[in-house]
Amino acid sequence: VQALTGVLMVFHWELDDALVAGEHRPVAPRAIAAASQRVQRERPDATVVAFYATAGAADRFDIYVEDALGRTDIVRVNGAGQPLMARPLDYDYRRAGLIQAAIVMHQTLFAGEGGKRFLGFSALILLTNIIMGLTLAWPRRAEWRRALLPQTSRVRIANCFSWHRAVGLWLAVPAMVMITSGMLVAFEEPLENLLGTGASPAVLSVIKSTRVQSMTTASVAPTLALRVALEQFPTATLASMRMPSQDAPWYRVRVRQSGEARRVYGQTAVFVSAEDGRLIAIDDALKVSSTQRFVDALIPTHTGEIVGLPGRLLALAVGVWLLTMLLLGVTLWSGRRRSRSVSSPAA
Repeated sequence: VQALTGVLMVFHWELDDALVAGEHRPVAPRAIAAASQRVQRERPDATVVAFYATAGAADRFDIYVEDALGRTDIVRVNGAGQPLMARPLDYDYRRAGLIQAAIVMHQTLFAGEGGKRFLGFSALILLTNIIMGLTLAWPRRAEWRRALLPQTSRVRIANCFSWHRAVGLWLAVPAMVMITSGMLVAFEEPLENLLGTGASPAVLSVIKSTRVQSMTTASVAPTLALRVALEQFPTATLASMRMPSQDAPWYRVRVRQSGEARRVYGQTAVFVSAEDGRLIAIDDALKVSSTQRFVDALIPTHTGEIVGLPGRLLALAVGVWLLTMLLLGVTLWSGRRRSRSVSSPAA
């Protein structure tokens, strides 16, 4: 299941946007923010909590709308803020679509944080199996060519064994890197607690403790807060904007600077007060510690995007590789089992 959904997810952003019709328009950040205000007016019984770039087409953004039951819908708009479609995000997967269902399956098995932890342990087991298989298959110095090129034989099991060993040697190392990074993503919160990373700027805690009790609604419009944030990084591209809440009375705007590992979802964050529109704090992803950079690099390493299109194609190849290894492994096990059954005196 992880391999199948992983193969689909490598280019799921592009696939998803390709399936949504609509006019393409140049990105006007203030128009996206204004669209989020419009959606809030149209849905007074729900709350617009954020908007994010879709990461498929450059001019597509999803506005996240949460209802009283905690269910989230998305409203997709183009670069000019014009609505393109609306659908559920985390419920009613018949309407949400196959791609969204595959994403949730791959990340949580539809079981929330518990499913995420289960997948982390599953990745650990897979990693140990690959290491053991690589140890068993590692050839001697003079046998590398023979090991990497599958040998033909009249014996079906021998052919299967040769292919299983050769294919395993082809991509075992990049697979281990991507699986390890995915496993660490599943345990990201305890990992950050262990490494002391992921902390928000200290000034946010001060503001939260002194002003959160008095805030009911934002006094500053999203368009103004977005302008203040983008002025700090005029050459960066907009990734997302999270709206203020009772627990966090500020706007959080994420941008991607040139040099960040992620392809679209940059880790640079700008915090703007929802009370008076002043700049509160900046979290510059290019100026963080090496430990924080390591944590920030986990997701792009898992998806391959850390090295651009070649890395994403490698991630796709690793997913196909894993499916192939599973098929060859089951075939080899089944063939050996039948062979032993036939040769057994009891048979």
